Order: sequence, then structure tokens, then C-alpha cells
Amino acid sequence: MNMNMNESSEQFVKLLGQPYDSKQVQALLEPFGVKKVGKPDSPFQDDIIWSVKASVRIDVYRSPKINTLTERDDLPRDEWVIGAIHFLAPGSDDRIKKPFSGQLPKGITMNAAPDEWVAAYGQPDIYEQGDWLGGSGPYLAWRKSNMNISVEYETDENSSVITCVKFCLIGCMGAWKSDYPAVFAPWLNGEA
Repeated sequence: MNMNMNESSEQFVKLLGQPYDSKQVQALLEPFGVKKVGKPDSPFQDDIIWSVKASVRIDVYRSPKINTLTERDDLPRDEWVIGAIHFLAPGSDDRIKKPFSGQLPKGITMNAAPDEWVAAYGQPDIYEQGDWLGGSGPYLAWRKSNMNISVEYETDENSSVITCVKFCLIGCMGAWKSDYPAVFAPWLNGEA
């Protein structure tokens, strides 16, 4: 698998809901200079796989936790399943020193303005300006057929910059079935 930096993010998003395969993930991160990717080793039913060099975070879950969080039963059992992909920039975590350098799906970059996201994905289901769960800039979130997308900005006196773009099975910003259920878990209301 030889993906360039602009194809990697789309390939990552396609991995949502799939079993975690460190060799497959490493191949996607190779264009960013990543030579080794960790494997989940948490004694709990969730874990985080960091690739600080590429500014990517992968959240993985095992059943039954992933099934409970998503209210789904069609996900692989007894394996680590990819539940979220985070493309990061400084401000998202102390470990992150540079923004994700590849293009995001739909050709968007980490320096895109909120209007560019709206043009690419349509009107967001959630659009908040500042002071959202500790954030200081715009927050946008969409529900797209069994996947959610969220974009977090930090704002200072001069500008707003993206700190994190998440593609998640159904939960972004901790918004699983109990937070904004009509947006993030529509099948609870018979919408999906």
C-alpha cells in the first residue's frame, strides 16, 4: 500500500469500524516519516494509538464497549476496532508540535476556515462560537451516515486556527448516545 500524504486521510476515514491493523496504519503513515506504529495494549476496552510525528491519534475499542457506546451490534467482536481518527495541530495536546501536514478528505487542509468546511460538508448539525467545553473558537460538527465529523478551532486576539479534526463512528467530543442524541445517535430515534 503506497499512499501519498494527500490520500492517507481518506484511507484512514475508510478504516472507521474496521479491526485495527498496525501494519496497515503504519503504511498509511509512512509518507509522514512514521516507521513504527504501536498496538493496543490497554487492559481496558479502549485505547489510544498516538503518532505524534504525523499528528494523528487513533481511538480503538473492543466489544462490548464499542457496541454500547454506539448502540450498534454490527461491529467486529473480540478485536480492537477503530472508532475515531483525530488529525491534530498544536493546541490539541501538549505532545503535538506541528499540524497534520497532509490534506484532509475533500482536499481541505488544517488551515481551512469554517466557511470552507461548510462548503465541503454542508450546514453543520452543530455550529458553536467559542466557549464550548473549554474551546475558544468555532466548533462545527456533522452527522454523515454512520460517521460524525467535528472541527475544533482555538481563537486568539488575531485569528482562529484548527486544533483538531475528528472523524468518528458516532462520537466526537465525547458526544456519544447521551449527548445530542438526535445528531450523534440518530438510530436511537429511528432516523437511520
